[in-house]
Amino acid sequence: MWALARRKVRAQRAAMVKSPAAQLMIDLEAKQVIFANPRVCELLQLANNGKHWQFFDSAHLEQLLELLKPHQSSASIEGVHWLVNFPQQTRVLLLYASLTAHNGREVWFINAYENAQGYSYLNRIEQEQKLFANVLNSIPEFIYFKDANERLLGCNQAWAGFHGLKPGELAGKKLSDFLTRNELERSQTYDNQVLAGEPCQHTEWFSAPDSRQILLQNNVYPLKNQQDEVTGVLNVSYDVTKWHELNRKLEHENQNRISSEKELGRQNNLIRTVFNSTPDPLGFIDDKGNFVGGNEPFAKMFGFTSDELLGKHLTEVLSEEQLEQHQLQNRQILEDGKPIRYEELVYLDDGHQIWYEVIKGPYFDDVSGERGIIFITRDVTERKATEQQLADAIMQLQELSFIDSLTQVANRRSFDEKLLQLWLTHRREGVELSLLLLDIDCFKQYNDNYGHQQGDEALRQVAKLISRSVKRGSDLVARYGGEEFAILLPNTGCEGAKQIAETVLRNMKEAEIPHEFSDVSDFVSVSIGVASVIPQQGVDYGELVRVADLQLYRAKHQGKARYCSAGDSAIEDTKTAP
Repeated sequence: MWALARRKVRAQRAAMVKSPAAQLMIDLEAKQVIFANPRVCELLQLANNGKHWQFFDSAHLEQLLELLKPHQSSASIEGVHWLVNFPQQTRVLLLYASLTAHNGREVWFINAYENAQGYSYLNRIEQEQKLFANVLNSIPEFIYFKDANERLLGCNQAWAGFHGLKPGELAGKKLSDFLTRNELERSQTYDNQVLAGEPCQHTEWFSAPDSRQILLQNNVYPLKNQQDEVTGVLNVSYDVTKWHELNRKLEHENQNRISSEKELGRQNNLIRTVFNSTPDPLGFIDDKGNFVGGNEPFAKMFGFTSDELLGKHLTEVLSEEQLEQHQLQNRQILEDGKPIRYEELVYLDDGHQIWYEVIKGPYFDDVSGERGIIFITRDVTERKATEQQLADAIMQLQELSFIDSLTQVANRRSFDEKLLQLWLTHRREGVELSLLLLDIDCFKQYNDNYGHQQGDEALRQVAKLISRSVKRGSDLVARYGGEEFAILLPNTGCEGAKQIAETVLRNMKEAEIPHEFSDVSDFVSVSIGVASVIPQQGVDYGELVRVADLQLYRAKHQGKARYCSAGDSAIEDTKTAP
């Protein structure tokens, strides 16, 4: 009986090892993983210490046991989601489990399936890049964005033109190439705050290339990658020099009123002209809460004309909630003598929404002794929409930066990052990593005779056939360059890699893409180099690429339309693809 039980356990574990599903067994009393197949080790980063399996992060086991605990009474789980956080990614697993007796102990037998949501990518990255550039260049404010090392990643036409250049001439440069030392130090102070994840706003004087001094209101936001990590800084600046000069002039005129009635009348006419000509709302409220002046845009904010608003009290035009907020602000301004700045969303009677940037500051008439609040308000609705449009464009650009626009498979950048990541994890776990390098045979003759448009279509078809040849979500198909493609196979040995190579050759043969100018066959074919290795300490991942490239060269040299791997002779497609 004991021998029969042992054989049953061995048979069960052998079946679990071969299962494509992620499976593991947990001893409920010992709170230990007593068996795990390769698929679950790959998904959850488990390793065998000789006695049992351990999670890379012990908190994951505790989290799983807590998830199982409510289901002990029913002894089964069907379709429960488990969110597992790793340093570089988050996995969502769908669990099916049953609680059974094993060697006299209660054991959870668990099946896990990865349930990750895919991303939707646009078909033509070139058009999106043009759209992004057009959006940036249509914005009149100064916009630039840079990485954490002060290197400029891009800017719009307004910012480049301010420095007498074009946007493309600024990429890769640093702010130190354009700002004075003092300006750079001030900018870095605020950038450090933003790199810590907190957006900020500040106003600074800057020296223009023509020696003018301009006042810029800078709104600085953190740029984040898909892992929500801050990787750089986005700066949107507004030239507020004229507003500053106007405000300074108004303040100077209020503080140094002349005794001459003629001069007083001239000043009043000047202020009235400014009020009536500016599209931005401007107005005054005395310290008792009465409206004592304002232009038509200011009165429209409250649903009145300027004549109707004059003399009204705050209690007549504001709701209770609005009234309490404004009274608190006004008391603070009059007591501290300092202006405040904030943004406010206003709903008009016709249903429209307008964003206003409001500056409220104190004023004092030294002739009459009147005190009150001055409103300087600016319609920033378009700026708000522009900022959102810019954020959406940046997000789209980040999503597209890892996809080849022609074939819609991963690009070379995505391949390099994935290879480095897999090399490190496979070296730590001591498991094999395989790489296939594929090259379309006689592709120059195809382009020369069928045309480049037909050549692009052939590249797209080949990419689809290669993608169809791999089944696992962890495998990566990438365009390596030109007519070359690559397949990364995690946790896969040489035999498994050869099977994928045979599948690719078979799919290519069955597709029968015409190529009457090929010196191999009448149809488009590929040559494949296969390399498999267990990464070792001190060996660079470039060694895997070098071996695969050497085998690709062998396949080309020995007649094309076949694959070669280290230690094997060339294997023709007619022999591997029935």
